[in-house]
Amino acid sequence: VGGATYDGLANGFENVQGAQRFARSFAIGLSISLDYAWSLKGLQEGDGRYETVLPEIHLRSAKKLLAGCLANGGLYIKIGQGVAAINHIVPKEYVDTLRQLEDRCLTRQPGEVRSLFIEDFGSPPEDLFASFQYEAIAAASLAQVFRAVTKSGEQVAVKVQYADLRKRFDGDLRTIIFLQKLVALLHKNYNFGWIIDDLQGTLREELDFVHEGKNAERCAKDLARFEFVYVPKVLWHLTNERILTTEFIDGCKVSDRESIAAMRLDVSVVDKQLFTAFGQQIFATGFVHADPHPGNVFVRQDPSNTKRMQLVLLDHGLYEQLDPVVRENLCRFWEAIVLRDHAAMKHYSNALNVPDYRTFAEILLQRPIEFSGMGGKFSTRLTEQDLAYMAKQAKEHFDRIMGTLKSMPKNLILVLRNLNTIRSIARDHGDPVDRPTILARCALAALCPSRRDVRNFLWVTFRKLRFEFLLW
Repeated sequence: VGGATYDGLANGFENVQGAQRFARSFAIGLSISLDYAWSLKGLQEGDGRYETVLPEIHLRSAKKLLAGCLANGGLYIKIGQGVAAINHIVPKEYVDTLRQLEDRCLTRQPGEVRSLFIEDFGSPPEDLFASFQYEAIAAASLAQVFRAVTKSGEQVAVKVQYADLRKRFDGDLRTIIFLQKLVALLHKNYNFGWIIDDLQGTLREELDFVHEGKNAERCAKDLARFEFVYVPKVLWHLTNERILTTEFIDGCKVSDRESIAAMRLDVSVVDKQLFTAFGQQIFATGFVHADPHPGNVFVRQDPSNTKRMQLVLLDHGLYEQLDPVVRENLCRFWEAIVLRDHAAMKHYSNALNVPDYRTFAEILLQRPIEFSGMGGKFSTRLTEQDLAYMAKQAKEHFDRIMGTLKSMPKNLILVLRNLNTIRSIARDHGDPVDRPTILARCALAALCPSRRDVRNFLWVTFRKLRFEFLLW
């Protein structure tokens, strides 16, 4: 009691709350483990009862994880969002439940927001804006978003960081790493702790909203050639490390098919533009948005032409910068995958320090590279056979997958997150377009010389025609 009282006076109960989050996480993990062990005791796959009981356990466990993530907030929300993105391997019950983390996160009292404004700007929101709505319109893993109107009459979105986030970040990170190590002791092949270790610095950058604003401006510049992409402008006089103010955008989440249909927009066009935009980042600019989940990608009608669509990219806190050599080898590797050139795949995989090119290709594509069907071409949608194969690989060859992830360049981890997230979006749309081929065309375009002369024009034209011919 004395220790808790001192912590309350000196630290605002920071250590007590950290202990609560640790205890909650440990208890949820233990509860889920015991539930699976007890409920499946004596049951075997294929006996009928097993297939009935397993989805019930999945749903119970997913609800426990959701409650834990919402209670803990911060990094726990990001982990839950990451799990929801792996919708071709993780059971449906987990995906459907944890997807709520795209919009349902921690919410705080208005007094906390007002106090933070006074600390950072010396004035409450009502003095800085013509109007400020204290009811949050969205809640992310690190902040809440509010709607406001500036003194000049501009509609804006104000992203306000949770006041205690910076204090609790290191403690939560240590807790997650400890729990990862604990899981590794029980399951020798299941160790993701090294990923968290590698990403510590990048995750910390998300705490700085000035850094996020600069990322947004660079993204807008990199993708300026695409009229179908829009990045909200930053209002720098109302932005600092914990508060970010941008123009307000009306639109719907990229996963909201009903709203997209109501705007008379085609999801196949949406997906094609989605892959093209992020393909440009991955293969051409090397500056990659690492968290493009549906809550961060909006769709709207182009204000200049309502018959066209625009993708609005939000939340630019988490980015990865690819080394030019890594980016070039990745371009050539992806082109080789689509052309089924195994010799080239092996060569460029080795250039990326990955000896197992087949596993590497399947991790990038999230689909088998051994083709089936007419002509051995990629099918637009994954078949039940493909899904079963990928689930089996994840279950039976996890050590090989982890070995491949560890061997590849570290800055590809967040690129994989991007690829897996946009693949998840397309899967929910029914996979209407050929994702690998669209990305391969982006990779090929990035490899073509940018100089404008007759020789380069002929060379670029030859490469593109060769690619399309071989693909055909």
